[in-house]
Amino acid sequence: MKASFVVVLSLLLLGFNASAQNRASRLPYPYIEPDAGADEPPKVQACFLLYDLSAGEIRRTPSPACKRRVTPAATFDIPHALAGLDGSIVRAGQPLAGSGTHSLDTALMYSSTEYFQFIAQRLGDTREREYMNRFNYGNADTSSGSTFWMGGSLQISPDEQMLFLRRFFSEQLPVNKQAMADVRAGLRQPPGAMIGNYGAVAIGRFPARVDTSVVAKSGSAVMAGNEAVRWQVGQITRGTRSFVFVSCVTGPLNLPEGAAATFAANELRAANVL
Repeated sequence: MKASFVVVLSLLLLGFNASAQNRASRLPYPYIEPDAGADEPPKVQACFLLYDLSAGEIRRTPSPACKRRVTPAATFDIPHALAGLDGSIVRAGQPLAGSGTHSLDTALMYSSTEYFQFIAQRLGDTREREYMNRFNYGNADTSSGSTFWMGGSLQISPDEQMLFLRRFFSEQLPVNKQAMADVRAGLRQPPGAMIGNYGAVAIGRFPARVDTSVVAKSGSAVMAGNEAVRWQVGQITRGTRSFVFVSCVTGPLNLPEGAAATFAANELRAANVL
């Protein structure tokens, strides 16, 4: 079964659209075909941040988008899962009663909105806000309803996302360390790829380096004003070094689901991290 998965994944990666990769590599963001029917669609904005946990920031795109708050989409699954585990609402490896068949790992993998809505209901508004304030997570605004992280009231900038992730991957958040370990385990990616609702995006060398591991989370949503938001965040561990990255791309509604993942893969290769 494991061998079959590797074969299928290899075929997916080898079949990745070469012309799209070439176009993306010449731009600071993935190429987007113009939408002739759109009335002044939002312009594409991109931000990429790379931080070495032992040496500090080593790469940043010169973009105002890094300071702009947008919806976190499914990247919010990370703090949401931490709150659920720390608050004893969920347990790693076990289905959440009443939320379907997902375990924490599969809910993270498939960005199950239903699963995380159930966590939000169990936490309640007060505890939810308490955790967001403890995490110093964006504007910590959960007021817009049951999916406040999917184009609703909760917003976070790439700069703020990086600060949160640095604390998460350094085990410095005010939750128990086992909760952080369980969430990291649920974000682990297969060798040589990042997997999300966009499918698979090849990263680094193929075959993948044996001393490198990747944990990552994608997110995709639409904000008010018909602006698409794409995220890819995570950590690359290579030998004894650990790198945290944040990739965020916003633009018109036809922005590819994998825009932020492709952007991240290009920037990580350019920085010789992969």
